Amino acid sequence: MRSRYSAYVTGNLPYLRKTWHPDTCPELSPEELTTQWSRLEVIRSKLGLKKSIVEFKAWYLEGDIEHALHEISLFKLHKKRWVYVEPLSDFPQ
Repeated sequence: MRSRYSAYVTGNLPYLRKTWHPDTCPELSPEELTTQWSRLEVIRSKLGLKKSIVEFKAWYLEGDIEHALHEISLFKLHKKRWVYVEPLSDFPQ
């Protein structure tokens, strides 16, 4: 999660593609990586053997105002690498 956040901050498009599950990875362009991210807050996580869940807030600036993207994300082990799959609506118990 933290490495993907860093990739968004630095505009590292190849890394984002590499860490996104091939079944759900959208077409990404450099123009989509212009958000000015300011900080990452990992709220909680649940590690499993083949899938993991991470709830986080990624803070960004619009002008002088800070906003948060709040997401619960599903990650799966794919070819011996953790990859982002999709957002979830709730944190599973």
